[in-house]
Amino acid sequence: MSKQPRTVLLVIDIQDAFLEPTFWGPSRSNPNFEKNAASLITSYRHLVAKSPSLAKHKIIHVRHASKSPTSPLWPTAPGFKFQPLATPRDGELVITKNVNSAFIGTDLQGVLREHFGRTSPGTGTLFIIGLSTDHCVSTSTRMAANLGVCDGDGEASGGEKGEVVLVGDATAAWAKGIGGEFLDAETLHKAHIQSLENEFATVRRTEDVRKAWEEWVADS
Repeated sequence: MSKQPRTVLLVIDIQDAFLEPTFWGPSRSNPNFEKNAASLITSYRHLVAKSPSLAKHKIIHVRHASKSPTSPLWPTAPGFKFQPLATPRDGELVITKNVNSAFIGTDLQGVLREHFGRTSPGTGTLFIIGLSTDHCVSTSTRMAANLGVCDGDGEASGGEKGEVVLVGDATAAWAKGIGGEFLDAETLHKAHIQSLENEFATVRRTEDVRKAWEEWVADS
């Protein structure tokens, strides 16, 4: 990760509704999620600020608007708001979705292709963080890979591939179960991370990703 590519940080569904202690499950994985996500967003904003004229780096916030009026993610519910650590700033794109995938019913694919296609060979790196590991993060990561949104387009690219990077410790999952038999949150979280690794994404740690970005800022 020493060479600086064109990048996007995709922040998925870090909304107030997910602060509910038991609505999504009896326990949650990764107690360091908030700290890691906040540090990545702060670090990435420094990177964006270092290259404003080139617009080489872009942060995109995704939020979920439920179709169910009883959901904490209903658009007029208090939980629809972004959590303070992930509140978008002026100039940062916000995309609203209604299903697990950030690509269905939105213009995210077009936004990414336009951003990565600004320079030859039209490839880049998409960093993904957010909630929850086994739902919207997993679905969006799989679709990003399947759609090839980071890959070069056409003969000019020579078939060069971009990279989807899932920051595994900047996501979290809730315990799931039926009839009182729950799969614990950490096991569920790790299983989904491992199923995404290599085939759909490169899985990295917050510390390593942040260090790379800080090196890019120093080299700018």
